[in-house]
Amino acid sequence: MRLCPVLFVLAVTASAQTLTYTQLPVGTNPPTPRVDGTVVYDPGGRQIFMFGGSGPSARADLWAYSFDQNQWREVQPSGSKPSARFGHTLLLDAKRRRVILFGGQAGGFFNDTWAYDISGNAWTKLGPAGPLPNERYGHSAIYETTRDRMVISHGFTDSGRFDDTWAFEFATNTWRNISPSSNRPLKRCLHHAVYDPTGGQMLLYGGCSSGFGPCPQGDLWSFDLASNQWTEKASQPSPLPRQHYGTAYDATRERMIVFGGSGSGTLNDTWEYNPRTNSWRQLSIPNSPSGRSRVEGTYAADRGAIYFFGGSTSSGNSNELWELSSGAIAEQPAPRISDNGIINVFSGATGAVAPGEIVSIFGENLGPVEGVALGYDPQTNRLSKTASGVSVTWNGIASPLYFVRQDQVNVQVPYELADMTEVRLTVNRNGRSSAEKSVGIVSTRPGLFPAVWNEDGSINSATNPAVAGSIVILFATGQGLTGPASTTGAPALGPYPEPLKPVDLQIGSARAEVLFRSQAPFTTGVMQINARIPVGLSGAQSVKLTVGDAASQPGVVVAIR
Repeated sequence: MRLCPVLFVLAVTASAQTLTYTQLPVGTNPPTPRVDGTVVYDPGGRQIFMFGGSGPSARADLWAYSFDQNQWREVQPSGSKPSARFGHTLLLDAKRRRVILFGGQAGGFFNDTWAYDISGNAWTKLGPAGPLPNERYGHSAIYETTRDRMVISHGFTDSGRFDDTWAFEFATNTWRNISPSSNRPLKRCLHHAVYDPTGGQMLLYGGCSSGFGPCPQGDLWSFDLASNQWTEKASQPSPLPRQHYGTAYDATRERMIVFGGSGSGTLNDTWEYNPRTNSWRQLSIPNSPSGRSRVEGTYAADRGAIYFFGGSTSSGNSNELWELSSGAIAEQPAPRISDNGIINVFSGATGAVAPGEIVSIFGENLGPVEGVALGYDPQTNRLSKTASGVSVTWNGIASPLYFVRQDQVNVQVPYELADMTEVRLTVNRNGRSSAEKSVGIVSTRPGLFPAVWNEDGSINSATNPAVAGSIVILFATGQGLTGPASTTGAPALGPYPEPLKPVDLQIGSARAEVLFRSQAPFTTGVMQINARIPVGLSGAQSVKLTVGDAASQPGVVVAIR
């Protein structure tokens, strides 16, 4: 028995895009000019929330900017609320539709955590039991959707700077110190971090390490959210060192954006970091905002844009709101599934699908411009059901994802559809959904991978034929339900499940002896077939796999000598 070889996923290089800055109208009653006015986007309300900051003193006001009305309004929550502060962090807990605030400074320092319920218009102080991070400001924070938690790192108090990393688990309302014992980024504050969901990492950049090292800093670090380990990501060219800059992660284009800050003077340059290629690129953008520091940023996936608010400029504090977008302000188009756009990933066959089958869905606006290949989550040992803002559902049941791109998404059909005859398929991207597509369900639809492997693991070909009587190895998908039952999105582990339906393999005019016909070890949705070539065959012989009543596509051949 041999393990499944690497399955290839085609990717394309992103085409060039024109990014533009636009200063947005703010209405007749905007927030006062300020610095450190932290912002976060709420897609459910098509609005930006901003809390606190300093201008001229620490603030405790909450504001919402409506994209439908193009204006700010001050929000008046009921009950208690966080005290005035700056240097705090805000993030959106999208699962519960609430804004999460942590830490900051106003005379003293804070380590409190607050949640603003958007629908209920009320703040709640979260009082976790157990250990807490030290009070701090100028730290960084992300919301990790995969594990439903806030992760904070580094920061400052008047007693010194920090290099620790903590996770606040929303399900249990508890903090946990996840700092590695060594190889941490140097102690610092006045930096930011962003969440890269595809890479499963937090990216931390720049800041100030006064008393311990450079101020400002220009280094970039990756925190692996599965292993809790830091890795420095050095590359050239790179931005000038800086602190107090604005940043956000463009999850659609898979880029970390850095704007402005203070370093060699007050800056107004814009840089993007591509975590897939570990490379920085300075962007030349017309109509860029003037130089500013202590500016705050947030990303709106459904609008395909990053927004920067406030900051300190040469003419004083600002309350300007700027949009950085790759197109018009209008919402991104909804995903569209092409006619006959659902095919077996190995055979290219269209039509009804089988439970557990790997299929490609083709269309428009399905995912990011650059293709993203997905692996198993180290914590769950499952394929993710969301990536780059993309999810795929069949009658509301989510598919595991293998690959997402603007024109193609590769998924596993859930085994849970086995008792159905027809389902409604939907592709969802950044809060927008495609039209439902009706898809038939059949028990099996085998598709053979076009290549065949010889007994020694080499690829079979006319110049590298197999010997009659030897073993060849093939791979298929669409074999249907298995025994023992396979789990949607999970890799196959021993004892390796076999199809419930009968399996037959024909090579040329002869029936081959099938020695192994189980799920390919450590893969999902793939069956491995080890078969002995009948004696007496030679030359190029066609191969046909039958599982139940369904047969594989023509065109797969094995060369025999």
